Amino acid sequence: MLTMSLLSTALSFFVAPVCADLGFGRGSFTLYYSLMVAAGAVSASFLGEYMNRKGTGGVVLVSALWCGVGFWGLSFSSSLWMFYIIGALMGFFGSTCVYLAANVIVQQTYSSRHVSAVLGLVMAGSGIGGVVWSNLVPPMLESFGWRFSYRALGICWLVLAVVSVLILGKQDQTGAIGHAKSVDRGTSKKEALRSLKFYLAAAVMCILACASCISQQLPAILTGLGHDGSRISLMISVMTAFVAIGTIGEGMLCSKLGIFKTMILVLALYILGFVLLIVKGSVYLALVCLAFGSGSIGTLMPVVVRTIFGGRDYAAIWSVVISCSSVASFLAAPLWGMVYDIFGSYNPALVAMPILLLLGIAALVGAFKK
Repeated sequence: MLTMSLLSTALSFFVAPVCADLGFGRGSFTLYYSLMVAAGAVSASFLGEYMNRKGTGGVVLVSALWCGVGFWGLSFSSSLWMFYIIGALMGFFGSTCVYLAANVIVQQTYSSRHVSAVLGLVMAGSGIGGVVWSNLVPPMLESFGWRFSYRALGICWLVLAVVSVLILGKQDQTGAIGHAKSVDRGTSKKEALRSLKFYLAAAVMCILACASCISQQLPAILTGLGHDGSRISLMISVMTAFVAIGTIGEGMLCSKLGIFKTMILVLALYILGFVLLIVKGSVYLALVCLAFGSGSIGTLMPVVVRTIFGGRDYAAIWSVVISCSSVASFLAAPLWGMVYDIFGSYNPALVAMPILLLLGIAALVGAFKK
């Protein structure tokens, strides 16, 4: 999850310098991130079942080599098409693979009683990584430029992912982690895909994915609110720190309140975060609320799917949900930038998100109805 945060947090700092240097519009440039996500949706659709049979180590190792080279490719890009092609190639064995592997390991190793708390601890790695990158990447960009910074991130991706494979390798070979067969009862993938509840749960995930796309524009949004570079780095550090704290807290809260009540509470906080940005209220409070909301994607939504459908075909069902959310991210990420290019402000997108999240609450209620 530390590795995944390179894409979810670190890449957001490249939007302004790359666009300024090469003359790209923010909407057209961030489409490369959307293609990265879309390609991940394609691979996620079949990787879940592959991990069930073969384990996670090989997938993560391929991702380490593939994306390490991909970051170096981005550093030599000079046109939008180069960013688009390399981004799509990286996405095919990129963050989706790493995230899915971490989730499958936890879900197939721990019982449903403990899985939400363990997921909270594991997913906190993304928030911890966000704190690290939000303090390292801006000064690196300022001192060495965006091309060198892409290469440095490529080395970080390679090292972190290879270390993960080495640590998990022995356990993965014994079958204790990664491809241990689930003994939980539940719904088959075929039955789940015929159920309205699946599409309601997928809708909630897609809405959360659209909301999380704000992360790519957040430095620009904060700049528009009058904050300078050093203050923005501090703010994003606070937010990513609360992603780590929030995921752990959400996991523990889920064990006490249950998944349904915890999800409703977190979605309400997510709505509050967007509202505070719209009315220019407390920025720090807004970022904390956004942190809790974005953390639910990795910590709570897997538990939602497992609670509704059980563990029988969990990895296969969850991989389809991930694919759906990746498609949503593919569409939403450039829209955030295009809203700014068209209106000169992010406000229309900020206003739309609370409405979508309210629809997400309605979908969640429908998915949990007996």
